[in-house]
Amino acid sequence: MNRLVACFIVFVCSAFALAAPAEPKVEQLAKVRADLASPTVDVRRAAMKKLIHSDLSDHLVPEIQSGLKDADGEVRSTAATAVGNLGTKAESAIPLLVAQLGKDEFKEARETAARALGRIGKAVPTNRDPVKPLKQAAAEDADPVTRTVALGALAMMDEDLPGQVAALRKYLHHEEPMVRMKASHALGMIGAPAKIAAPEIVEVLTKEPDGHRRGYIARALGNTSDPNSLPALEKALKAETDTAAQGEMRSAIKKLGGKP
Repeated sequence: MNRLVACFIVFVCSAFALAAPAEPKVEQLAKVRADLASPTVDVRRAAMKKLIHSDLSDHLVPEIQSGLKDADGEVRSTAATAVGNLGTKAESAIPLLVAQLGKDEFKEARETAARALGRIGKAVPTNRDPVKPLKQAAAEDADPVTRTVALGALAMMDEDLPGQVAALRKYLHHEEPMVRMKASHALGMIGAPAKIAAPEIVEVLTKEPDGHRRGYIARALGNTSDPNSLPALEKALKAETDTAAQGEMRSAIKKLGGKP
């Protein structure tokens, strides 16, 4: 019996060790900190990009937030993406992101700031500080992609969901394919409450010239839960040559009850 208990303890400890990420080494963190502070912009860009999805990010929150004030627009943009993925741990970054959304001359940095504010706002629903600047960006930003992303961010925060759906639907008819894709993606993130927009998203899919974007649009159709989208998805899958888009289309068809 004692042997069985001992074996069980070893098994549990081993399972815990596999599940728990190892603490990063001091040298690892020091190297990333040095790269983030490098005078060479390409080094800073590469270091920040690696932190978008990294076990090190939780240990480098202040450094990632400092990237929001970097002299390089690409670094600022990537820093916003990385900080948005930190959820509740990034609440202190909200004022910096608001400033980036409102004043950054690099439009990609404004776009990623809007998305990050939505993600952090969703993680910390009691903090409504991002709402007003997001509404302002959605109404006034010079870049239509940033306006679209700001609407999606407000939806993430459950701020007037019907209003965001109505506003996003207008962008499904924008002249720029990227804007139409971003609007489709945002409506897909809303899910079933955006089902009314599914026929319009189908039209976006049929007009989209880029395979990568078609994948995002197909995913949106799966998430909006309208089975009437199935014929369009099945037709698109037969003609699709992009493997990633094919995967998204198959997943969307399955979600809607079809058999790809």
